[in-house]
Amino acid sequence: MTEIAKLVDLQHAHLAVLKQIILKEKGALVDQNADLLLSLATEKSHCLKDLQANDNLIAQHSDKPLLTQQRELVHKMAAVKEALAECKELNAQNASLIEMNLASLNRFAQALQASRNATSLTYNDKGKTSTISSLGNDLKA
Repeated sequence: MTEIAKLVDLQHAHLAVLKQIILKEKGALVDQNADLLLSLATEKSHCLKDLQANDNLIAQHSDKPLLTQQRELVHKMAAVKEALAECKELNAQNASLIEMNLASLNRFAQALQASRNATSLTYNDKGKTSTISSLGNDLKA
């Protein structure tokens, strides 16, 4: 096996690891497990750095033209591109989950603010609610 073929196989292995991290991330988002999300974010960052470094090695390799000329390497590259597309799709789904969770948390925070002191509820310049807590400030014993 040539060196560039090994690099392509390594890239595919990195993408397989990334896919598993993204799937775990989805589970953590659904379970709202913040601690797991933080550790997965670190893992994901390291994996993406490894992917980038390996991608740079492939891009600078002297045998790079073989990736489009040799049938075996063409098939391997197709598998790598398919794995990358799958990771991007899964990551986009996670981004949607994150957006929905943030919107839900924002609605919850606004409901809490409204119930905390409904008489002092105001809106800021971005349309978000805020309260001026004055409960008990005017009391003199």
